[in-house]
Amino acid sequence: MRFRSTIFALAATAWSGSAERAWAITGCDAFSAALRTEASDMQVEFGRAVVVSRTRSDSNVFDVTTKVDVDATLSCRGDEFLRFEARIGEPANARTNTNFERFQTAALKAALGWDAGKSRGVLRAMTADAREYLAASRERGDVYVAGKTEEHQPGGVSLGLMATGSDRTFVIVGPAGE
Repeated sequence: MRFRSTIFALAATAWSGSAERAWAITGCDAFSAALRTEASDMQVEFGRAVVVSRTRSDSNVFDVTTKVDVDATLSCRGDEFLRFEARIGEPANARTNTNFERFQTAALKAALGWDAGKSRGVLRAMTADAREYLAASRERGDVYVAGKTEEHQPGGVSLGLMATGSDRTFVIVGPAGE
């Protein structure tokens, strides 16, 4: 009997460990390469960012530029993915909105391995929520008018979308970036 329970415990551990790995966020090198591939028509380029801070950090920050109206920042510690932020200015035209959605979808595929359908579904829901919260913030007359929504994924990964009158920002935060 003890032998069976040990085998069951080992099998459960192996199964849960493999399930966790399936949801794990990729490393920075793999993310960068995958994002370049997924959004190749946007001509994604990574460059070292100049960061001015009073504190010492062991993080590497990269400016991500595209040939479309989407910019981003990637923060890593070695090859460990900390944070990715993609931004567009508001008000945005239809082309910029489409490019932003495509770039976010590519980032989710690169970071989490999601397919386009799942990525678009999550992004559309988050965008609708952020716009609704932004409208409510305007109606209330908040001092800082903004809409924000977040999603928490297995493996300690968080997604966020913030909308203001001047910009919209999509964020992927890895487990070590919180």
